[in-house]
Amino acid sequence: MTNKKILIVDDEADIRFLLKRALTSHNYAVVEAENLKQGLELYTQTDPDIVILDVNLPDGSGLYYARKFKNEKNIVIFISADNDKLADGFKELGANGFLKKPFVISQLLEVINQVQTNTTTIN
Repeated sequence: MTNKKILIVDDEADIRFLLKRALTSHNYAVVEAENLKQGLELYTQTDPDIVILDVNLPDGSGLYYARKFKNEKNIVIFISADNDKLADGFKELGANGFLKKPFVISQLLEVINQVQTNTTTIN
């Protein structure tokens, strides 16, 4: 059982709903933001373990803010619908993982498990 906190930053309400529903059913504590401004506020307030960050947001690029969301203990996972190059280069941009839209919940959980295992192994 996990009590890890996840912050979802995505402007699509349907995606946030899907992610929150799936993650809470797997015992994650989830908070959600619809834009970067709200995401940065919630990040400071909640100190999440994992940030699931959309790349294209109405108030800026998740690519630019990935390093702000990440510190020594945080994990950042990018999600994007339209960037195949990002799938290969996400680590150089400050993320631990990448998930391409559309996705199924099993893919999401696999990416979360992978990045948690890799982070634990590295530290």
